[in-house]
Amino acid sequence: MNIKRFSTFFCSGFGIGFFPYFPGTLASFVILPIMWYFKVQISLIFIIISIFIYYLVSYVLLKIILIDKNNMDPKYVVCDEYIGQSIALLFCDEKILDYIIAFLLFRILDILKPFPISYFDNSKTISGVLIDDVIAGIFVALIFLLYYAK
Repeated sequence: MNIKRFSTFFCSGFGIGFFPYFPGTLASFVILPIMWYFKVQISLIFIIISIFIYYLVSYVLLKIILIDKNNMDPKYVVCDEYIGQSIALLFCDEKILDYIIAFLLFRILDILKPFPISYFDNSKTISGVLIDDVIAGIFVALIFLLYYAK
């Protein structure tokens, strides 16, 4: 497998991005049980470091597949959904309702793209592909952090 094919496979969420209907929503959904498992098994700091490393790898691989593209955010690229949804779940409790709320809030923010999410989405850069979802995830994470801080 050459580097461009590997990069496409990785950035498509290991193929999920090629699902014909709502690949971003599917990717956000698929990461829920994975994050639940990791949150039960490993420390929050290790999860944050892992998300950061996944972000860096995604950035490098996106540079490979999007270098000659006019569309800087093709539908099959869903690694950004994995990152953003994972961030959104950081401060949830492992409760079904928390995960449903985090999923819905993240998807709403990712679809509607209010400011400042829209600013980065409109930048049409490789960084923008990732950062808009990171910001959406941070907003959701902060909601849960504030909710559970009471």
